Amino acid sequence: MALTLTEVNDRKSLRDFIGLPYRIYRDDPHWIPPLLRDEKKYWTRHPGFRKNDVRLFLVRKDGKPAGRIAAMIPRAYNEKNGVRYARFFAVEAVDDAAVWDSLFQAAENFARSQGAVRIHGPLGFNNLDHNGLLVEGFDRPQVLVSVYHKPYYKQHLERLGYTKEIDWVENRMTLSDEAVNKGRKGAMLVKRRYGIEAWQASSKKELLQRTREIFDVYNQGFAHLPYMVPLDDEDIDFYKESYLSVLSPEWTFFARDTKNNNRLVGLMITIPSLGDALRKAKGRLFPFGLFHLIKALRKPKEIDIGIIATLPEYFNKGPAVVIFDRFHQVMQRHGVRHFETGGVFETNHNVLSNWKNYDTVQHKRKRVYGKDL
Repeated sequence: MALTLTEVNDRKSLRDFIGLPYRIYRDDPHWIPPLLRDEKKYWTRHPGFRKNDVRLFLVRKDGKPAGRIAAMIPRAYNEKNGVRYARFFAVEAVDDAAVWDSLFQAAENFARSQGAVRIHGPLGFNNLDHNGLLVEGFDRPQVLVSVYHKPYYKQHLERLGYTKEIDWVENRMTLSDEAVNKGRKGAMLVKRRYGIEAWQASSKKELLQRTREIFDVYNQGFAHLPYMVPLDDEDIDFYKESYLSVLSPEWTFFARDTKNNNRLVGLMITIPSLGDALRKAKGRLFPFGLFHLIKALRKPKEIDIGIIATLPEYFNKGPAVVIFDRFHQVMQRHGVRHFETGGVFETNHNVLSNWKNYDTVQHKRKRVYGKDL
């Protein structure tokens, strides 16, 4: 067995880096193959590469790609928190201890060379990336807004001395008549007391016109959460093109303050579950992938919740209540009864309290691991 580790610095090695997960999870029915065009865009155009010190490493075993890892010095995060940390992310590898040892030795050596005293992850450029490592729920299908990993990933990380920093929990909810009725009454009370009501864009164009307001709610609403790095204008332009432009206004929900010039004070971004469609597409839109995606969007069976955020000064004024009331209405219109969360910090009680009115099953958990250097 011959192992070689190289830094990714040419087209071929980047192609192997991007393509490795498709090989590892090829026969796994739970994994969602991301669209190759989106992966290429992320690894070549994300503004995070220009604003942070990043290295990509690839291990080949007998000449074939067997492991990958990205290591980064997150400048804005370190400056904000007064620390000297490194992050690792996008780690994927076959079940081979030597491969894992080689990957993390490279990441840790890079971190030390940059003066880092601790490394943690999986953590990408910001909280919109696919962060965390799956540690529970390996028997459940991945949702598009979260992650999936093999059980041995956790075992290798812990063998290498990494320990838990914090977890996200993921839940599957069933909409009941009781939840709908409570939501309706709560929304009426919030509107009467605070003047806050639900709002949705009438078109994709109108949605995109509110881009800066949307990301302002995100930046402020997520400011208190672990690992948060505010998005700047360059980031916002990237995510506007990559994500906002593909959202459906029907499944994107807002709360606005009618007593304050209809200011957006809360949001919830959801998407019809595309897991099965993307599995059929196998990472490609053409020739048939686009057909499967359009069908899933038009006739959703379940909904995935990606982001919930509220301006801090409105935490106790009920924006989430009016948003969920409108969400219930749209679900009922489509005959959908189930929705999933992509991950909520186990310490984020403001959001977790939203689930108390539903038949809730907490079935997945993902984790950030850390290690002192």
